[in-house]
Amino acid sequence: MRPMKLNASFIMYFVCISAFFASLNQNIYSPIIPLIRDSFHVSVSMVNLSVSLFIFITAVMQIIVGSIVDFKGSRFVMMASMIVTVIATIGCAVARDFGLFLFFRVLQALGTAALPLIAATTIGSLFQGTKRGSAMGTYQMLLSLAPAAAPILGGFIGERYNYPGIFWFLTVLSVLLLFGNAFCFPQSHAEKKTNLSAGSLLSHYKDIFKNRTGNAVLILSYLLFFIYFSVIVYLPILLTDHYHLDLQIVGLLYLPIAVSTVAGSVLFKWIQKRLSLGRLFLIGNLTAAASVVCFGFTHSFSLFALSAALVLFGVTMGLIPPLFSTMMANEFDENRGSAMGMFNFIRYTGMACGPVLSGVLLGMSSSVFVFGCFGIVYAAAALLMIAIMRKAAQTKTLQEPNKKAARS
Repeated sequence: MRPMKLNASFIMYFVCISAFFASLNQNIYSPIIPLIRDSFHVSVSMVNLSVSLFIFITAVMQIIVGSIVDFKGSRFVMMASMIVTVIATIGCAVARDFGLFLFFRVLQALGTAALPLIAATTIGSLFQGTKRGSAMGTYQMLLSLAPAAAPILGGFIGERYNYPGIFWFLTVLSVLLLFGNAFCFPQSHAEKKTNLSAGSLLSHYKDIFKNRTGNAVLILSYLLFFIYFSVIVYLPILLTDHYHLDLQIVGLLYLPIAVSTVAGSVLFKWIQKRLSLGRLFLIGNLTAAASVVCFGFTHSFSLFALSAALVLFGVTMGLIPPLFSTMMANEFDENRGSAMGMFNFIRYTGMACGPVLSGVLLGMSSSVFVFGCFGIVYAAAALLMIAIMRKAAQTKTLQEPNKKAARS
């Protein structure tokens, strides 16, 4: 089936909706964990296993899918992913045995894992300069909306139609996206049908890790999402144990960080047209570090100060990921899919490690010390990465005349 020729903005919004759908699949599941437990008569730990497996598979698939995108093209991967997603989602809806349900949930993760990566890679191909940055801001904004909207939607549907109702709802969306992508998703210039081999893969990733800017983005993205998920997991414990708040109020206090994250994505779309990415890199990362330090020193004695720190941190969480995505898209052309896949893999790894390691550290020391140190370490890492990037840029500038002379 030949795709229709559509303008870049329409394609951008369509792939962003596909990425939103992937995040919806992951986050809509949270409020129905008790339903899954009671419907299949299994323990909570078994249900939690399905959550962990979904995230783990999504993380690992970023590296695998990124390389396939580079060698086989985005359209090939998009269509295969949507077909797998449709089959897996129907399987989740009709399964009456937990083992079979878990199998289809894993298959669903395999299908949806590629969608955010394809969206970022496609945006990188469609746009240049500030238009690319603005499109990345839109992409991040929709990804930020999904974690806020999905649990509400999941609770509403699950209460009325039990867990199959949620998966039939996702089935309808996945079928619509399958046909939509079949007609709308463009042929990719990367579709060269190149042979995929171990040597070519190693060469791809070797180029990524040799790039100073790429390394800086990967290191800071791991630290940022490590800290973010450490804060997110610690917040309900803090609010219930220290401030003795009801769970309904705890849910409301997640709104400052959710709303400000969306605001940060909108801010990025505006500010990247007025500041260089290098300057924005410096300001954004140091502001994020400052907000974490503020959270560390204020969270235990003032709800107002805690909310203010979360708002500031949320703004940086909306601003920095599209900044990092834009920088990776700018740095890598031939192996953009592999680079974006590695970027997403590192982010997911930080998400997974943050709650576990921060829990260990909080058991050994005070929360003020732990989160204060997180902010200081992030600031130090950001300054070090900026120094390395500037040195690499200076070296590249000095080498340019020699390259031109050699060509002549």
